[in-house]
Amino acid sequence: MLLPATSSSAEAILAAAEQLRLRRLAATAAEPPARKTRKARKAAKTVRRSVRIPKSEYRQLAQLKKRLASAGVDIGKGQLLRAGLMLLSCLDFAELQATIRDVIAPAAALKNR
Repeated sequence: MLLPATSSSAEAILAAAEQLRLRRLAATAAEPPARKTRKARKAAKTVRRSVRIPKSEYRQLAQLKKRLASAGVDIGKGQLLRAGLMLLSCLDFAELQATIRDVIAPAAALKNR
């Protein structure tokens, strides 16, 4: 047999329900929201390739490296070559052609000797 609910027992039930709701909210708030996992980026693969350049240009690389070192920038010759490639990629076509001609002309002169 059920006893009729009194106002004090109804208040107790409501208070218990409120406490339960607060505990559930606290439990879900404590857990960090699940983040979407990103695929790890693969590091760019490098290729080791030897390049032949004239001694004078090799000396220029060494001089540039020393200039940068005196300014506090530690850089390798390969990084200097990569920086040069980036600069070449920014040139418009006419400037690029002129620059390439300047590189090819001394090489052609050496072959004709």
